[in-house]
Amino acid sequence: MRVSASLVRFHITLCLWVATHAICSSAFAQGGYTTEKRPDLGLTFPRARDYEEIPIPPSEEFTVLYFGEKMPEKADQRKRVRPEMSILWIDQVPDRDIKTGENVPPPDPEPKPPEDKDKKPEPRKKTINSIERYFEVNFVGWGLGKGVDGKDRNGIKPREFLLRAKTGLPHKGWVYTYDTPQRSIAIFGLCAADDFDSQVKIWRNTAEHLDIKEPEEKSPDKLKVFYARKPLKAIDYRIQVRLDLVRGWKAEDTENYIVVYDTPDQPLVRRILRDLELLRKEYEKMFPPAKPVEAVSTVRVCKNRAEYLSYGAPEMSAGYWNWVDEELVFYDAEIVDKQHRTSDADTFIVLYHEAFHQYIHYSTGELPPHSWFNEGTGDYFSGAVIKDGKLQKIGPNPWRLGTIQGAISTEQFVPWHDMIKFEQPQYYNPLIVHICYAQGWSMIYFLRKCDVVEKRPEWKKILPTYFNTLKSVYGTKLTELEAAGKKDDKAARGKAGLEARTKALEDAFKDVDLSELEDAWKLFTLGLEDVRKR
Repeated sequence: MRVSASLVRFHITLCLWVATHAICSSAFAQGGYTTEKRPDLGLTFPRARDYEEIPIPPSEEFTVLYFGEKMPEKADQRKRVRPEMSILWIDQVPDRDIKTGENVPPPDPEPKPPEDKDKKPEPRKKTINSIERYFEVNFVGWGLGKGVDGKDRNGIKPREFLLRAKTGLPHKGWVYTYDTPQRSIAIFGLCAADDFDSQVKIWRNTAEHLDIKEPEEKSPDKLKVFYARKPLKAIDYRIQVRLDLVRGWKAEDTENYIVVYDTPDQPLVRRILRDLELLRKEYEKMFPPAKPVEAVSTVRVCKNRAEYLSYGAPEMSAGYWNWVDEELVFYDAEIVDKQHRTSDADTFIVLYHEAFHQYIHYSTGELPPHSWFNEGTGDYFSGAVIKDGKLQKIGPNPWRLGTIQGAISTEQFVPWHDMIKFEQPQYYNPLIVHICYAQGWSMIYFLRKCDVVEKRPEWKKILPTYFNTLKSVYGTKLTELEAAGKKDDKAARGKAGLEARTKALEDAFKDVDLSELEDAWKLFTLGLEDVRKR
């Protein structure tokens, strides 16, 4: 569990002063206030002159400003615990439920990297989206009292809290928070209990005169100017994405995407921006959309797996297409610590897979294909090798090859006549989902890469016929639903989708001997080589 940087600083200061200084009853004289203006945060407030600003560690997520009382030169004038005042910034992001349904992601890589075998699963952290949640998560062993309403400030009703250590330590804290629909901004003070009465007056003066505006970077007018000369589509959408950014997150634009990220790895971000557009061209070649795709896709890159899980990701996932919020969500999979450094290759395996789901969502008119086609094609693109700014080739997916070769060797694969008809519940059956993902990939890879398929017209037409029939039939049925006033009828759209998928299968596999096709697939798949073992 991450411990608040403020709490760490508080305890370090406490230990130092208890060890080296006696308690002094005389207070260091308070010398009035100076006005602090922070347009980058949209904050203006009076700051006691006897407080000085202290740098904040880059890892700190919620403290945006930190001040401590200036230390007198004479040791006998120093307090046992240095009083401190922080300004907290907590965005009002919703609690994230685990994603299920159409956006169920692929299982974790198989096999897991050796260094991960003995690691325990990371606990899912609570989303910090309120003052109460902040202290619950970060100040274990402390108790936040019941909030008391303070004086209105620019139409915002603030709340005031006392913070006490449950362990009986003679220290107290005080919190004064302004809660808006966008975020909570709070003044948070800590000191020794015997200094509390004098210090709380200083903190209260700052809190009650805190002026809150939108930060400069959150100005819609400035964002409009920012985009005015950029030849990009969906400007209003891009502006809203930037307005909704949680503090600390950044955004970059490409022709078809806006990438929001919380990783400091700039080379990784630049590669993501490049690869997304390179693969988008490949998606469009293979799967021409039913109509021009005007939507801009959001890609969210979390800084690590813990943040990814807190965002609502399924436990057994490395990335997912969140079709509800229309976001592709994954994380920087590179791990760097004192023991080891792992490659970020897994990051791109996930990116190439999930970006296909995002594209096909719009390309088919928001109708997901059968899972073998949808997940299999996503995994097909996961084998992309991009070098020197170009797509060099698409090779075997290293996550799936060993699994499907084992399933074929032990006759545990799913017969093709069953697999092609699987709807999502059958495909995601926990007992066979790992085989289904591996087999879906291998079916697509076989149909696109095997020389024998190239020589058999009835096999070569399977994939293009399936896709073209799917989008054509579904488009026709949507037109009929719109004419009948049922365009937004979920049940009617679901029925139309099922009929389109059924017709796509029927046309794609017409005149195909599935037993013969399956035998050729097994022979081809068993002969593939895992490039990682070379």
